Amino acid sequence: MRWLLQLYPRQWRERYEEEVLAVLEEHRVSPATVIDLLMGALDANLNYDGFSEGVMYMVNRLRSGMIMIFCAFMLFGVGWGMLQRLNDPMTLFQAANKVHPEFGILHTAVLIVGCLAFVAFLVGGLPIFLISVKRAIKNRKRDALVPFGVALSCLVLFILETAILADWHRIAFAKHHLVGFFLSYLTLVAIELIVGTISASLTISRTDFQLRELKFMFVPEIVILFGMIVSVVLSTVLIILITAYAPQLFITQDVGSPMFITGIIFMALGTIFAWMGIRRGTIKGLGIYHETQFE
Repeated sequence: MRWLLQLYPRQWRERYEEEVLAVLEEHRVSPATVIDLLMGALDANLNYDGFSEGVMYMVNRLRSGMIMIFCAFMLFGVGWGMLQRLNDPMTLFQAANKVHPEFGILHTAVLIVGCLAFVAFLVGGLPIFLISVKRAIKNRKRDALVPFGVALSCLVLFILETAILADWHRIAFAKHHLVGFFLSYLTLVAIELIVGTISASLTISRTDFQLRELKFMFVPEIVILFGMIVSVVLSTVLIILITAYAPQLFITQDVGSPMFITGIIFMALGTIFAWMGIRRGTIKGLGIYHETQFE
């Protein structure tokens, strides 16, 4: 593992390298350890200023973990949204649900748990984001205000495009090129989601938080992760049951089974990244860093 520590700043290595190596020799090195070391290297290069212990280290750790969870939830949300198309067309789904009522129960449960995770995301995330914007305006931090403006523009464009989509039957181009119209919409939304997520993350990463403000996020983060895990499990069970007993439900108005499989993959990846974010942002469980830097 010594080669991984070469990724850290020289000042950090001079102070902590031997201690970390000693700790690694006493613990089983797993893939999670390697990922943690890589993320720690990135964090150290961005934030290390000669002292990693104490409040600033904890703030940087919590903030980077929170950003990971934010990005992970965006990825999860894309997959979760794909799974909501399973009951479209409704008449076909209702017919299958009469024979297999577990379809409706599982689909509703995925919807409820996903919404619960989204509420927790808003409860925890909105105050943090508002703090970032308020301090950026107060301190006139252009490097934080510009990404905020980009993220806000992406949100406004998404609302306008969705409003246009809702009235597509009145648009001549959409009537004659329906597939192209919908593909254009999905492409624009995907670009806006990526750009908006990155921009919002930059705004948060460039804000100086107080430790108590970030610690407030711990409970919402746990609720988010719980909702994501339950949603992935229930969605996987639902897809397996439909594959076995009602494969016709995979054929909706404009999509097929590949979309739902992709949705499950996105949800699973988002959940894994969220778990990594919580593990990184949990001060009590900082692993080898906790043992070497908080003694």
